[in-house]
Amino acid sequence: MKTKQKSVGGMPADQVDPQQLQEAAAGMLSRAVGAGAPALKTFADLQQRRATRLKQSAKTLKSRLGADHPAVKEIEALEKSASGMKARLEAQAARIKRLPLLRSHEWVVFGTVLDQQAKPAAGLTVRVFDRDRKYDDLLGETETDADGQFAVVYHERDFMEVGENLAELYVMVSDSSGKTLYSSRDNLRYESGRSEYFAIRLGEKPAATRKKRTAPKG
Repeated sequence: MKTKQKSVGGMPADQVDPQQLQEAAAGMLSRAVGAGAPALKTFADLQQRRATRLKQSAKTLKSRLGADHPAVKEIEALEKSASGMKARLEAQAARIKRLPLLRSHEWVVFGTVLDQQAKPAAGLTVRVFDRDRKYDDLLGETETDADGQFAVVYHERDFMEVGENLAELYVMVSDSSGKTLYSSRDNLRYESGRSEYFAIRLGEKPAATRKKRTAPKG
């Protein structure tokens, strides 16, 4: 007789891998950046329901196995991750609502700059570039607001060239004296979409970004 397979948050227990779930969640957030606020709200609601199921699962196991059991700790960590993802998606939706409306052939780079204490860094200059074979193109610049947020709108004619269809983006952040505080030039964002989000933490290296696709041979 087959035994009923246990599940965690609706998933088979033997398939629960916290690292894979975390990577999947990060990937989903990255793909959601270009989505509209309503879509992000839907994703946030899904994460909330997932967090609720995980919390209930943790409560049930805790009563059976005890609060210090590894399985309980694991589920609690997953619940915390889902709740954190929900908060990030809701924050992303709020940022998108504040973005300027894009006209035809316009693109936008937006994001948040935090200082080394994870507090909003206001009044800093943010420049957005498209790396070129000869000279990098400045797509636009702006200053961070009181919340450390910024948005640069540019036109596709600013980066469209022969043999180049999408911008190879990087951002630089500098203070009022012109001192560079952050640069992602050595970690380009290839194949950029119409909207791209950068989460910048001063004093830290740029997060890994998508790689440039190589053309198939033949």
